[in-house]
Amino acid sequence: MATLDRGDGISKIAVDAGLTFLDDPYDLALRLELYGQYVTRSGFGIYGSLPLTMSFGAPEDNPDVIPNDATALGNLEAGGLYVLTKSRELSFVFHGGVSFPTAGDDRDEAATLRAGIWPRLTDLANTTGLWYLRFGFSPLFYASKFFLRGDLGFDIALEEAGAHFLRFNIGAGVDLGAVALSLELVNSLAFIEHEDNEFFDDLALTVRFMGKTFQPYLAVGTPLDDSRDNVDLFIAGGLQFVP
Repeated sequence: MATLDRGDGISKIAVDAGLTFLDDPYDLALRLELYGQYVTRSGFGIYGSLPLTMSFGAPEDNPDVIPNDATALGNLEAGGLYVLTKSRELSFVFHGGVSFPTAGDDRDEAATLRAGIWPRLTDLANTTGLWYLRFGFSPLFYASKFFLRGDLGFDIALEEAGAHFLRFNIGAGVDLGAVALSLELVNSLAFIEHEDNEFFDDLALTVRFMGKTFQPYLAVGTPLDDSRDNVDLFIAGGLQFVP
């Protein structure tokens, strides 16, 4: 699925792109990400990802007050996973990793990373420029062409300035053979010390073409929380290569 956690039992390399249409402080934010995972027959594996975000359309009349257009690297994430296969229909994915503080943290870079995160809202921790430990658990179900995925995860900030994130996502779809269709709901709750907690969620529809080696996809979505006052919608696309 395009917006949920990516871990499963298939070794793959993917390039993802997400375009978010905004009202303020930018018109557009483009997010690019390189992702890959390698999973052995025993179910153990490793994964890694690195995002890059660019913003466009910032007003030029007051650059000292309003964030400017920028290009910002996000946090590099790397870790391990284990896929427990209970049957042909049911499996469980456990993953744990480290989010390294490679993200840009000046005003313009931070605003750019936040503006472009909506196609990957479940990866909010990777916009912070802070150290995080990321853990997740995902049950996967597939039967009679229908599939279901849930994610439960917790991102622990290792620095006092960081928020902790609770993630709970769900997606369901149908495999039609040549294409697969899925509806996806992503939810993130940020726990911020001495401040009110913040809740973020978005909904997306994804179409994935199920080639044996190359699997392109296209998704469209929108926030469901108050962020929709500033975020119109996002479009995501990508290409997954399965060796």
